[in-house]
Amino acid sequence: MVKQTEIIDFLNTVAPPQLAEDYDNVGLLLGERQKNVQKVLVTLDVDEMVAKEAKALGADMILSHHPLIFASLKRITGEDGTSKTIMELLKHDISLVSMHTNFDSVKSGLGDAFLDAFADTTHRVALDGDEENGIGRIADMREPIVFSALLANIQKVFGTSTLRYIGDEKKMISKVAAVNGGGAEYIYAAKEQNADCFVSGDIKYHQARFAYENNIALVEVPHYNAEIMFCSMMKKLLKKQFGDCLTIFETKANSDIWKQMDSLV
Repeated sequence: MVKQTEIIDFLNTVAPPQLAEDYDNVGLLLGERQKNVQKVLVTLDVDEMVAKEAKALGADMILSHHPLIFASLKRITGEDGTSKTIMELLKHDISLVSMHTNFDSVKSGLGDAFLDAFADTTHRVALDGDEENGIGRIADMREPIVFSALLANIQKVFGTSTLRYIGDEKKMISKVAAVNGGGAEYIYAAKEQNADCFVSGDIKYHQARFAYENNIALVEVPHYNAEIMFCSMMKKLLKKQFGDCLTIFETKANSDIWKQMDSLV
């Protein structure tokens, strides 16, 4: 059995809260710091289904990547998804801790893991500044790779049946920029830093046009696929730190919400 404050203190050493973006909401969102924790459920998102999963597993705490409480709440009435989830968690004394952009930004966090998943690189820095910590990564390929081969790597690693991309499949990629999750606005920083290819998710049309008009190879990885590795990463870190004192579960209730239809006939 572990005090929740011990878990929080450890997570703060892994990804200091001060690395989070100003708009973000990380750390302990629900629950008392001094409560005892035996079982933790790790998830990308938190919703009512995940809350019920935590109850069924007997989890004392949920560790999520995306914060459940993001914008200011004016009322909790059970009439919307967020408040239903909060009420379910409070009813069963399940606390909630979130690690979002602090874990994206920190060296060896989700930003690095995302890039490492599909590219062998060197000379790596944060895309939003010449530092080890920060949003996104830009790096040199250890060996230049043809864009079609990079696309194949991405599709295989992230398990996507289809990929949206822009660019000549025969283009050679020597410098790649990547932002896990929804980081399409960093396409402009990628251009300024001479990236041949930019990989991220939630890309809008005009950002895609920018890539097309500036000869930047662009790949959109679905947000869920890009970040679900958070669960396995955190399970490994928590097991290494707390051993048999904690039982760690990876969510099965949190899945990709998007569906694809190949044909109408």
